[in-house]
Amino acid sequence: MTMHMTLYHRGRFKVALSVATLALLLTGCKESFLTVSDADNIDPSSLTDAAGLQARRNGALGDFVFAYAGGDNNDAQILTSGLMSDEWMHSGTFTTRAEVELRTVPNDNGTLDDVYLQLHQARVALENTAELLEEHSADPTGDERISEMLAYAGFTYLAFGENYCSGVPFSKLTSDGQLELGSSETTEQVFNGAVARFDAALAHGAITPDIADMARVGKGRALLNLGQYAAAAAAVAGVADDFAKLVEHSENTAAERNSIVQFNQFERRWSVGDNEGINGLDFRSANDPRIQWSLSVGDAFDQSFPDFYRFNNYTTRSDPIAFVTGIEARLIEAEAMLQAGNDAGWLAALNSLRANWATLAGIVRGDATGTLSPLAMPGSAAGREDLQFRERAFWLYSTGHRLGDLRRLIRQYGRGAETVFPTGAYFKGGLYGTDVNLPIPQEEENNGNFTGCLDRGA
Repeated sequence: MTMHMTLYHRGRFKVALSVATLALLLTGCKESFLTVSDADNIDPSSLTDAAGLQARRNGALGDFVFAYAGGDNNDAQILTSGLMSDEWMHSGTFTTRAEVELRTVPNDNGTLDDVYLQLHQARVALENTAELLEEHSADPTGDERISEMLAYAGFTYLAFGENYCSGVPFSKLTSDGQLELGSSETTEQVFNGAVARFDAALAHGAITPDIADMARVGKGRALLNLGQYAAAAAAVAGVADDFAKLVEHSENTAAERNSIVQFNQFERRWSVGDNEGINGLDFRSANDPRIQWSLSVGDAFDQSFPDFYRFNNYTTRSDPIAFVTGIEARLIEAEAMLQAGNDAGWLAALNSLRANWATLAGIVRGDATGTLSPLAMPGSAAGREDLQFRERAFWLYSTGHRLGDLRRLIRQYGRGAETVFPTGAYFKGGLYGTDVNLPIPQEEENNGNFTGCLDRGA
């Protein structure tokens, strides 16, 4: 297989596709996955000069945005994970998406091939760019882009750990172009990998304040997934309540658009969930100002679907998404208090966020004219846990957190899967299945070191 470099444009992002060989391997040489527009073959050496390194940095960020929440026809991580949880209901007709919502996902689900590949492409682009900046930057110790690439890479590991079954392999291309096939890693190893990248970002002397806070919250999130509550709280200490790191979108090209707006507002294939499958939260009927919605009678793409609900926190395809926030930092600290038995401090932390709604509404793009009343102390440990995860669900709605939280309720809090995931009769007919994560696509079997999902549990 010939190694080559391709430069292509994804809107304003100039993307250096430096992992063509790796992508071909992971997709069984499916050329459709690598189809690009405005392609021009270029000399690889030109991508290590100053302009080339900046092109790589821009391209890696473009890949991350696309994998996380971008594109006209791209399900991406936020929407896919939200569909498997209770955030979104499938108002379209694609059977591959219905399988995700039904929790009966085979490893040959064609939609998930793209979603999985795009996340790996972003990961490899970010890590390769960090390495090349170390090697070729005029001043590596003072180059803030290195910590930036490492921090964003950490979030790709978080997505793999939270959304996929245990066993994800991490193949890579070395700086001299050699392919190293990854072996299946446990979920714990994946989260430790995220921590390592956030630590490396934070250790870089040229890290900017916003990337430092982004890495701190990412590290706290990874440690929370590992059940290290006190360490998670320590990691996010000092991050301001109103901190927000955005996934930027634009109308410049189809690939840059906010995919949530595209699939909800424009194509009407995702509808805001409400009390889905017995256990789903009341995201609409709670009438909470953190989630703005409106009813469009009979307007779903699937005309057999009940009334369609628009998510109005985002209304244009250029609206940004706050995917890392100080709000999350406070929620991490609150959960650590709950774990430590500091129930009074825990409730005070949740109510402090609610009391600051007027300040924080703009971050989640909620209804700033609304109010959040103080919460009362639940009378049981289970009730306090339920309230903690409910607050996370409403503060962090459709930002890629909910599937990981449902899995944590099973893994760390001893809940049964059928008490946290949508279950029972499916609103379009049939029954929900039992999957609690996304499988690794069958295409990964082209990697001889991959042994399949090690565990389909939470």
